[in-house]
Amino acid sequence: ERGRSILKEVQLTEAELTNSVAAPSGEVIIGIPSGAARVLSGPLIESVRSELPRISLKMIEGMTGPLEEWMAAGRFNLAVLYRTTDSVGQMTVLAREEFCLVVPPGQPPFEYSIPLAGLHAFPLAVPMRNNNVRRSVADVVAQHGCVLDVRFEVDSLSTIINMVMEGKAYSILAPSAIQKEASQGQVRTIKIVDPVITRSVVLAVNPKDERSPAVSAVRKLIPKVVKTLIEGRHWSATVPDRV
Repeated sequence: ERGRSILKEVQLTEAELTNSVAAPSGEVIIGIPSGAARVLSGPLIESVRSELPRISLKMIEGMTGPLEEWMAAGRFNLAVLYRTTDSVGQMTVLAREEFCLVVPPGQPPFEYSIPLAGLHAFPLAVPMRNNNVRRSVADVVAQHGCVLDVRFEVDSLSTIINMVMEGKAYSILAPSAIQKEASQGQVRTIKIVDPVITRSVVLAVNPKDERSPAVSAVRKLIPKVVKTLIEGRHWSATVPDRV
């Protein structure tokens, strides 16, 4: 373990001496949740290709539970994660999203919004309990003494979306997860109110990679890509003022 630590320090020092800030190079591994990946992956890959051509970007997509574990184990240099507003810590806030009820086409409710207390009437397909999305919703529901009718627990975003499209269930997701299907009329989104359920999309860095020029370059690029997506209405979220 001591030898590996020394070798890592030598590699970082070498990178600092030979890898200029203007043209960083190397491999960067990033973990991205399936929902955010649907709007962020393509634009991020294109931006890295055009602005950081000497960097090899490796992207791993997954549900938030496994991603959190893999990031904690040091498998990623960077990770896009979800946090409640009061648990962001020192991580960079990329965006803030509001959860919505995802509805099969042609089925109720037909209103623009629904109160949290009214969600009990809809059979839900949601991620497993170790999923950050599930925990964020469950915490707010518990605080307000409400109940949810969870019929299916599925750790696959594509499966959940298909179930809603086919009229087999409803779901509670962030708009980024179903933006494509909603724009095509394959599902509808109903805003959850009283209260609104909000989460922060954050960027975490592996502490061991803080000094890596390649990781730093991608770390600085990601907030710019997210801001462009939100301002262009390709991502239904709000962006912090400082980004």
